[in-house]
Amino acid sequence: MVRRAGKERKGRGRRAIPAVLFTAGAVLLLGPGAGAGAPGAAGPGGVRPDGERPSFTLRTHEPYTLTSDDRGRIPSLTPAFGNTGPVAAPHGVVMRVTVTDARFDTGVGFPRNCYRGQYKRTLFCEFPNPVSVGAAYETAEPLPEVYGRHYAVMGSYTYAVWPLGDPPAHTEDYKAEYEQGTLPALGLKPVAIGTLNGRDGEQQDGQDGQDRQDGGDRQDSGERQRGGELRFVSHGYADKADWGIEGIKLRGRVGEYAEASIPAPTGAAQEVRIEVPEGTTFAPLTRWEREGLPSEIDYCTRDEEDGNIYCSNVNWFVTLRVRIDRRVEGAEGRISVAEPADGDTDPSNNAAPIKLEVEDGPAPIDRWVPPVSGFPVEHDIPLETAGPDDLASPPEPSAISVDGRTGAVLLAAAAAAVTLALAASRRIRRLCRIRRTRRVRSRSGTP
Repeated sequence: MVRRAGKERKGRGRRAIPAVLFTAGAVLLLGPGAGAGAPGAAGPGGVRPDGERPSFTLRTHEPYTLTSDDRGRIPSLTPAFGNTGPVAAPHGVVMRVTVTDARFDTGVGFPRNCYRGQYKRTLFCEFPNPVSVGAAYETAEPLPEVYGRHYAVMGSYTYAVWPLGDPPAHTEDYKAEYEQGTLPALGLKPVAIGTLNGRDGEQQDGQDGQDRQDGGDRQDSGERQRGGELRFVSHGYADKADWGIEGIKLRGRVGEYAEASIPAPTGAAQEVRIEVPEGTTFAPLTRWEREGLPSEIDYCTRDEEDGNIYCSNVNWFVTLRVRIDRRVEGAEGRISVAEPADGDTDPSNNAAPIKLEVEDGPAPIDRWVPPVSGFPVEHDIPLETAGPDDLASPPEPSAISVDGRTGAVLLAAAAAAVTLALAASRRIRRLCRIRRTRRVRSRSGTP
């Protein structure tokens, strides 16, 4: 029975091989996204056999000028679209929204029928509701708020709409590549189609919808505002101005943290960029350290996109923290601000040095910190010629820790000795039993 069951399993395995090969061949020929629901698939609501498909008109939005009171707060977008025919979209639509010179603020979450790009500049939202010819809708609520990275901004929202399951060419697989929201779904509410006064909803280049890392501005050079676009700009953005920053000084011993307060930049600059001095490593705060900070105080952070270090705070109670890894004579860092869009009247003060003063002697035990995780310390000084304050060294381990390790080693050795003793005892008892059996057999004459 066992052999027969094994043969049956082997037979089933052999029969499964052609199916696996067939599936693999289909994937190679059709591509991994050729299944149902993939963005490139002709799913429900896709192109009809006769070639007819819905056509969408998008809302025209008036440009918005941010005043000094807005402080970079960009208006929220309420997109709208209408189906101008010639056929309905019976299974719903997909809307893609992209913002430039800003990011979607999704820290508190976003709707579960939307998908957010890695750099928080693109949202895809699915609305699985039939859209008949002549029907028009707007989102039941504005999209998640966006925020600008600078005090002065100039960017835009742009969006496009297409039937669910029938995307334009080169549309990314947002379900596989983007993060899905978890909040209640974003809905639609009807509006009069005559109020949109926009443009065709799919004339947007498919590449425009990508969550671009550069975030470059794409402004329409014409005076007429297009449908499916909301442009925003800070008042006086194009005016020349003087943005500047003062230098700072870091001081400490090798092996400890050094901190310095970041001065507020002059002009309308909203953030400063940091290049730490040679021999130091940027030391961001841990999560529990941040949770213990007052709300009005902040520390510099590293940008996930470009890897640069930036400092920004509404009231400029912001601090830079680094770890001093080694002494480098004459080492200086750099603190800088960007230039206004139309030029700086005094570009000489757009950058300043970050001076480093390394004090004599190693860091005390209570102030020594290990190297920053993910950034190993590289020593340029030969170890045989390095002084005690040239390299960061951990404090000597305490007697308690040494005694603890010694006790653990002794305990392990004792356990091994006991195990060997028990094994030897069992071996000796077994030999004794064999000898007694042989003696009994020899006396009784049993072979």
